[in-house]
Amino acid sequence: MNNIKLHRVYGFLLRHWYEILASMDRKVDIFFWPTIDLMTFGLLTVYINNLDVKVGVAAAILGGLILWTLVYNIQRDITVSLLEDAWSRNLYNLFSSPLSIGEVIIGTLILSITKVLITTSFLLFLAWNLFGFNLFQFGLPILFFVFNIFIFGWAFGYITSSLIFRFGTRLQNIAWSLIAVLYPISGVFYPLNTLPDWLEKIARLFPISYIFESLRGIILRGEFTDEKTLFTIIALNLFYLVLGIFLFILGYKHAKKSGWFIHPS
Repeated sequence: MNNIKLHRVYGFLLRHWYEILASMDRKVDIFFWPTIDLMTFGLLTVYINNLDVKVGVAAAILGGLILWTLVYNIQRDITVSLLEDAWSRNLYNLFSSPLSIGEVIIGTLILSITKVLITTSFLLFLAWNLFGFNLFQFGLPILFFVFNIFIFGWAFGYITSSLIFRFGTRLQNIAWSLIAVLYPISGVFYPLNTLPDWLEKIARLFPISYIFESLRGIILRGEFTDEKTLFTIIALNLFYLVLGIFLFILGYKHAKKSGWFIHPS
């Protein structure tokens, strides 16, 4: 992590920026699929509102969807940035340059922030104009949740990337699918006590379950998260972030030692 140079980080980001401009697939990831999700669940919330159920349920669903889109896109962007270089046989060129692993980590963080901010801004604009929903109307706590969503997304992205470093591109589907394991147990759209007891205990090992539960409490009942829950979110996020970066560096060293950068497979 020593001798980090900003111009090399900039070069790393520029390479991915050019790919986004030239690739329809990358543009689809940023705009199309998030829009489809928003439209599907947005129209569902219109239907729920027409049923005259409890006030705030529709808003809680839309808020959960937007935050889940953050989690998914952040972790995917980190992993896919590695896969793109593996698919194009560019890893050898990348890591034979002076670019350090620390600069790669910083570059992927900045890349994920930039892409996700674009996607989220677009979704917030659509949600406001199509459904009259403003996520930030619920105040500063939302910023705390968004910040911690970023941290967990980064951590999970580095964990999945470390698996690709270790086992190769035959595990490339985990870039899109591994985070989906947490989707049904994170309480995105329903309370954690909906889950079986044993599954709820597993869900509470991950900070996003507390984030979605807290978001729902604010929207439905106007209840701000207690200090114990805030501490739990921060502590779990720090644990997963440190674990993710550690495994990423460990996977990088294994890939370098095994010659995977020359013949990624």
